[in-house]
Amino acid sequence: MIDEFDQIINELSNVHCDLTSETADQILRMFFNAKSIFLSGEGRSGLMINALANRLTQFGLRVHLVTEITAPAIGKDDLLIFNSASGKSSTLISQEESAKKAKAKIIVFTANKKAPLKQKCDVTVLIEAQDKDTTGSSIQPMGSLYEQSSLLLFDSLILRALHTNLVTASQLRSVHSNLE
Repeated sequence: MIDEFDQIINELSNVHCDLTSETADQILRMFFNAKSIFLSGEGRSGLMINALANRLTQFGLRVHLVTEITAPAIGKDDLLIFNSASGKSSTLISQEESAKKAKAKIIVFTANKKAPLKQKCDVTVLIEAQDKDTTGSSIQPMGSLYEQSSLLLFDSLILRALHTNLVTASQLRSVHSNLE
């Protein structure tokens, strides 16, 4: 194994997140109680939220990426989930304002304790990892550590859903794409 891989794994093992068991369970309830789930993020953080959208689709939930042309209007029984290290993208803030007007619930995953995006949300999860706008001790460029950590956090929520019998592995597999 190359040294850089070991260094990245070491960095990931030292990332802290404020997600408690209670908040994780609250988020899972929000997933399963939503009429529709909308997900949004930009850049590489957007790629990570797309991976969460994929798994939520495999749960059999009604899932939409905000940027897709097929996304319908958001409403009061819906959920909007953001992944944004900085939490200050004007595009995402505009989406949040529209969702709030429609009375949708909002979850924000971010690295920024003072993120404007978290001001109107229902649940915030802080991932304490370097983002592209901060300098830290990460050996990786820009927001790589945040992006990797967010993907692992999303997979942790999926695993918790499996462990709490909200969904089974066979259910996930039965909805997996068959057009590959």
